[in-house]
Amino acid sequence: ALPVYLIGAAAILPWGLSFTADNIWRFLTHDIVPYPLRAAPAETGETLARLNEWLQTMLFEQALPGAAITIQLTMIALVCSGLLTLLFFPLISPLLLGRSARTLGHTCLVIIRSTPEYILAYVLLQLWGPSMLPAIVALALHNGGIIGHLVGRYTEAITLRVDACRGIRRYAYEILPRVYRQMLALLFYRWEVIMRETAILGILGISTLGFYIDSAFADLRFDRAVFLILVTALLNIAVDIISRQIRARLRLQTRMERQ
Repeated sequence: ALPVYLIGAAAILPWGLSFTADNIWRFLTHDIVPYPLRAAPAETGETLARLNEWLQTMLFEQALPGAAITIQLTMIALVCSGLLTLLFFPLISPLLLGRSARTLGHTCLVIIRSTPEYILAYVLLQLWGPSMLPAIVALALHNGGIIGHLVGRYTEAITLRVDACRGIRRYAYEILPRVYRQMLALLFYRWEVIMRETAILGILGISTLGFYIDSAFADLRFDRAVFLILVTALLNIAVDIISRQIRARLRLQTRMERQ
C-alpha cells in the first residue's frame, strides 16, 4: 500500500509552484543573516557593536522570556498529563472494568488522542480567550489520552491472584503500583514532544517561543526567526538529554516487566 500512497501524494502536490535558485540563494546568504552583518558597510567595531545589541535584544526580549514561558507551560502540561493518565487508563483495563464499559472507554480515548492538540487548543481558545489554560488543557488531554491508552494495554499482561481485592483498592494497591514505572517512563518519553508542541502553540497567541517565531515570520524578519528556531531546537535537545538521563538513572522502561 505504501507505493500507492507515495504515488498519490506525488500526484496531488502543487507542481505549478515555481522555485528559482536566485530566491533560494538570497534566502541562505542574505535573509537569514543577522541584520547588523548585512546592513550598510561600516567599521568592524561599529558592526560588532550593532551585532551585540541585536543579540542582546533577541536574547533578553524574546528568546529568554519565550523559553521561560515554554518551559513553564511544558512542566504544567506534563504534570497534568500524568494526572489524567491515572484517570484514563482504568477505562480500558480488563482488570477494572467490564467489556461494555471498556468499549465506551476505548471510544473516548480514541477521540481524545486522535484529535490534534492544536485543534483542541484553538477551540478552547475561542471559549476561554488567550491564555495558558487552553494550551495546558489541550496538551494534557492529548498526551494523557495517548499514555492512558498505552498504560491500560499494559494492564492486560498483569495476572492477579484469585483473592485479589476489588474496586478502588484493586486500582490503588494492585494495578497502579505495577504500572507506575511504565507510566513515568512514557511521561518522560513524551516530555520532549510536549516541549515541542508547547513551542508551536505560540502561533495561537500564547507567548512561547513559537509566538515570537511566528511574529518574526509575519514581519519578514527571517534572521530573527532562524535565531529563535535554533534556540527552540537547543531547548528540545536539552530536554531530550535530561529525559534520557532520568529514565536511565531511575531504570525506567516502557516495556512491561514480569509480574
